[in-house]
Amino acid sequence: MSVDLRVENEEDVQIIKEFTLLPILLDMLTRDMEELKVNKDKIVYNHVLYYLREVETAIYPQLQSIKSSMKKRDIKVLNTTTNAVGINVEYKVRGYIHHFTMLRSLVKAELMTTLMNMRRAL
Repeated sequence: MSVDLRVENEEDVQIIKEFTLLPILLDMLTRDMEELKVNKDKIVYNHVLYYLREVETAIYPQLQSIKSSMKKRDIKVLNTTTNAVGINVEYKVRGYIHHFTMLRSLVKAELMTTLMNMRRAL
Protein backbone atom coordinates (compact mmCIF):
# COMPACT_ATOMS: atom_id res chain seq x y z
CA MET A 1 0.00 0.00 0.00
CA SER A 2 1.58 3.29 -1.07
CA VAL A 3 0.77 6.78 0.08
CA ASP A 4 0.00 9.39 -2.58
CA LEU A 5 2.32 12.29 -1.74
CA ARG A 6 0.33 14.66 -3.94
CA VAL A 7 -2.63 14.58 -1.57
CA GLU A 8 -2.60 16.85 1.45
CA ASN A 9 -2.41 15.25 4.86
CA GLU A 10 -3.30 16.45 8.35
CA GLU A 11 0.22 17.71 9.03
CA ASP A 12 0.18 19.80 5.84
CA VAL A 13 -3.09 21.45 6.90
CA GLN A 14 -1.72 22.12 10.39
CA ILE A 15 1.37 23.81 8.92
CA ILE A 16 -0.79 26.01 6.68
CA LYS A 17 -3.07 26.87 9.60
CA GLU A 18 -0.10 27.97 11.73
CA PHE A 19 1.37 29.89 8.79
CA THR A 20 -1.96 31.71 8.46
CA LEU A 21 -2.56 32.37 12.15
CA LEU A 22 0.88 33.53 13.33
CA PRO A 23 0.91 36.75 11.24
CA ILE A 24 -2.57 37.54 12.57
CA LEU A 25 -1.25 37.03 16.08
CA LEU A 26 1.69 39.36 15.33
CA ASP A 27 -0.73 42.05 14.12
CA MET A 28 -2.85 41.66 17.25
CA LEU A 29 0.21 41.88 19.50
CA THR A 30 1.40 45.03 17.76
CA ARG A 31 -2.03 46.62 18.10
CA ASP A 32 -2.34 45.69 21.77
CA MET A 33 1.19 46.82 22.63
CA GLU A 34 0.47 50.22 21.08
CA GLU A 35 -2.67 50.54 23.18
CA LEU A 36 -0.83 49.53 26.36
CA LYS A 37 1.98 52.05 25.78
CA VAL A 38 -0.46 54.77 26.81
CA ASN A 39 -0.14 53.40 30.35
CA LYS A 40 3.61 52.83 30.23
CA ASP A 41 4.13 54.58 33.57
CA LYS A 42 2.29 51.81 35.40
CA ILE A 43 4.37 48.84 36.60
CA VAL A 44 1.81 46.18 35.69
CA TYR A 45 1.55 47.46 32.13
CA ASN A 46 5.32 47.38 31.76
CA HIS A 47 5.28 43.76 32.85
CA VAL A 48 2.54 42.92 30.33
CA LEU A 49 4.40 44.76 27.56
CA TYR A 50 7.56 42.82 28.38
CA TYR A 51 5.67 39.53 28.14
CA LEU A 52 4.03 40.54 24.83
CA ARG A 53 7.43 41.46 23.38
CA GLU A 54 8.76 38.05 24.40
CA VAL A 55 5.85 36.36 22.65
CA GLU A 56 6.39 38.51 19.57
CA THR A 57 10.08 37.63 19.52
CA ALA A 58 9.28 33.92 19.83
CA ILE A 59 6.91 33.98 16.85
CA TYR A 60 9.51 34.94 14.24
CA PRO A 61 11.66 31.79 14.56
CA GLN A 62 8.47 29.73 14.53
CA LEU A 63 7.37 31.38 11.30
CA GLN A 64 10.79 30.79 9.76
CA SER A 65 10.63 27.11 10.72
CA ILE A 66 7.15 26.80 9.21
CA LYS A 67 8.31 28.43 5.97
CA SER A 68 11.21 26.00 5.79
CA SER A 69 8.90 23.08 6.39
CA MET A 70 6.51 24.35 3.72
CA LYS A 71 9.34 24.55 1.21
CA LYS A 72 10.47 20.98 1.97
CA ARG A 73 6.89 19.71 1.59
CA ASP A 74 6.23 21.76 -1.59
CA ILE A 75 3.42 23.74 0.04
CA LYS A 76 2.54 27.27 -1.06
CA VAL A 77 -0.14 29.61 0.23
CA LEU A 78 -1.62 31.24 -2.85
CA ASN A 79 -4.21 33.55 -1.36
CA THR A 80 -5.53 34.50 2.06
CA THR A 81 -8.61 36.65 2.44
CA THR A 82 -10.19 37.89 5.62
CA ASN A 83 -13.85 38.88 5.82
CA ALA A 84 -16.55 39.32 8.45
CA VAL A 85 -17.16 35.56 8.58
CA GLY A 86 -13.53 34.47 8.93
CA ILE A 87 -10.48 33.59 6.88
CA ASN A 88 -10.35 31.84 3.51
CA VAL A 89 -7.06 30.27 2.47
CA GLU A 90 -6.16 28.94 -0.95
CA TYR A 91 -3.01 26.83 -1.04
CA LYS A 92 -1.13 24.36 -3.18
CA VAL A 93 0.23 21.07 -1.87
CA ARG A 94 2.58 19.26 -4.22
CA GLY A 95 0.85 20.71 -7.27
CA TYR A 96 -2.76 20.34 -6.14
CA ILE A 97 -4.84 23.37 -5.12
CA HIS A 98 -6.94 23.20 -1.95
CA HIS A 99 -9.01 25.63 0.15
CA PHE A 100 -10.11 25.97 3.72
CA THR A 101 -12.13 28.44 5.73
CA MET A 102 -11.79 29.24 9.41
CA LEU A 103 -14.66 31.02 11.11
CA ARG A 104 -13.80 34.02 13.30
CA SER A 105 -14.68 32.10 16.44
CA LEU A 106 -12.28 29.30 15.49
CA VAL A 107 -9.54 31.81 14.66
CA LYS A 108 -9.99 33.41 18.07
CA ALA A 109 -9.92 30.04 19.83
CA GLU A 110 -6.82 28.92 17.92
CA LEU A 111 -5.02 32.18 18.69
CA MET A 112 -5.83 31.85 22.40
CA THR A 113 -4.53 28.27 22.38
CA THR A 114 -1.36 29.39 20.61
CA LEU A 115 -0.83 32.18 23.15
CA MET A 116 -1.33 29.80 26.06
CA ASN A 117 1.15 27.30 24.61
CA MET A 118 3.68 30.07 24.00
CA ARG A 119 3.25 31.32 27.57
CA ARG A 120 4.08 27.86 28.89
CA ALA A 121 7.15 27.70 26.65
CA LEU A 122 8.42 31.09 27.82
